[in-house]
Amino acid sequence: MVEPPMGGMTVFTGPNNSGKSVLLRELTSFIENHPGERGGRWVTNVELQREGTGQEFADWLATRGIESVHNLETGIDYLPDRAEGGEHGVAIGSAMGSWESGLLFSINHFLCSKQWTDQRLGNQTDSHQWDWKRPASHPSQVLWESPEELLRFSDMFNNAFGAPIVINRYVPEIHLQIGPLGMEETAPPPSPELRRAFAELPRLNAQGDGMRAFVNLLLWTLVRPAPVIAIDEPEAFLHPPQVRLLARYLTQYAPAGCQVFVSTHSADFLNGALEGSAASAVLAAPRDLALVRISRAGDTPSASALAAPAVREVLDTPLLRYSNIISGVFHDGVILCEAEGDCQFYAATADVNKSDAPHDNLVFLHVNGKARLTDAVHKLRICGVPTAAVADLDFLNDNGLIKKALDHLGGEWTKVEKDVAIVQREASSTSITTIAREIKKQIGEVIKEPKGSEVLTRHQIDQITEVLKAANGWKAIKKSGTRAFEGDAYNAVLRLIAYFATVGLFLVPVGELESWVPEVPRGKKAAWLTRVFADGRHLQPSAELRAFCGGLRSYLKPAEA
Repeated sequence: MVEPPMGGMTVFTGPNNSGKSVLLRELTSFIENHPGERGGRWVTNVELQREGTGQEFADWLATRGIESVHNLETGIDYLPDRAEGGEHGVAIGSAMGSWESGLLFSINHFLCSKQWTDQRLGNQTDSHQWDWKRPASHPSQVLWESPEELLRFSDMFNNAFGAPIVINRYVPEIHLQIGPLGMEETAPPPSPELRRAFAELPRLNAQGDGMRAFVNLLLWTLVRPAPVIAIDEPEAFLHPPQVRLLARYLTQYAPAGCQVFVSTHSADFLNGALEGSAASAVLAAPRDLALVRISRAGDTPSASALAAPAVREVLDTPLLRYSNIISGVFHDGVILCEAEGDCQFYAATADVNKSDAPHDNLVFLHVNGKARLTDAVHKLRICGVPTAAVADLDFLNDNGLIKKALDHLGGEWTKVEKDVAIVQREASSTSITTIAREIKKQIGEVIKEPKGSEVLTRHQIDQITEVLKAANGWKAIKKSGTRAFEGDAYNAVLRLIAYFATVGLFLVPVGELESWVPEVPRGKKAAWLTRVFADGRHLQPSAELRAFCGGLRSYLKPAEA
């Protein structure tokens, strides 16, 4: 069961063709036909909350410029029909009764705004003048009437496209135009120069798909929104920076009493929504953001829901918010690596390894080091994303890291404690005999002559770490992998590799990435990787590497293993 925030946004994500748009259409259909419809693929029931009497509903419509019109022929007062230009519309008494009974079909168009991709490019910005004694009903009328609202809206557009929005108040029709005007507006009548300035500005409804889509979504969500708004693929027609900005605006500025439901394929939209929620929390009360990831893996529909508090806790972190890791929610599975080079190598090998197998929609992403690896796995799994990780064999050198990993992955320290001790003892006993004086000399060459309170750089720390690894044997183990062990230690490391694989952490049995292709000399990983790809060595993976990549795929796609 999903409980969408009452005054916020619910985002439906998932792999391609998982059914996000279908879910959104089912949701709006249930609202429209409530309480009669049942049994969709994703939506089995919708609970609606209503407050107030039928008369209060009619009064609310009036505040939005929606009032009944008396029909002399029938003697009945009618509200506008769902289809513009309908013969009679909805009788006001019937509308009030529908509200009180909860039968919403005839009044649904007042309550739910549906922004489908194929309808978003229509002319939704132009409007006509109205009786100024009544409230504005169209969002462009609101902008015409309120200079403050127009300025706010214009600033949003300017941030996205580098130009303001203006309205010519000297003509009968209301059109949004792209400025700047270049001169002050005056009381009517306008001067010839002012008329000419407006005439030279292009109309928004004649611009490209991206501008029109962006503005239409903002108009009907922020300026004159319905209580429920459904938006399918808001990223359509927009470049990534505009998608992110749009999501930020929709999340940060949507009215408190407005529920927004979005289906999206875009990590940029999701990141923008996170930014908007965080920004609103700084300025005032946070706009709640809920996430629902859906999947149809194996033809079995499934959904993982994160309520607003969990989204803030899980997703609003630097690791996910300022990287592309959150894009994993749009795939059937994620494999996390320590570095970008690892991702490139394993992704290339996986492509070769699967040969003619169906496309599995897996993605390789990196986290810049071991420390964040299993935490990222844990957070993506909370989002409902099947996730595994790849780590070099020296992962076993740090008990704190191992315990944290097992906590994130659902493993048990007691099941590996003895074998970890055996492996670490063996690594220590096979140390390269480096006297302390030589270690001191090598570290001194790294640090040189520090000045004042100068701190070590990341590169210096890495260099010192390599010196210490060489002193305790782990550097040799990274080069040789399991072959560096024998006897009980060899059996222990094999058991550890097998156990960690069961919880989704795949330790590299040959030690580290470069050991998969020992024919290419070691050095900087980027140079090594360039040489591997240039020589085409990734096209002929060893049997052990094929098995390793096959294990990753089997873990994430067990039904097809």
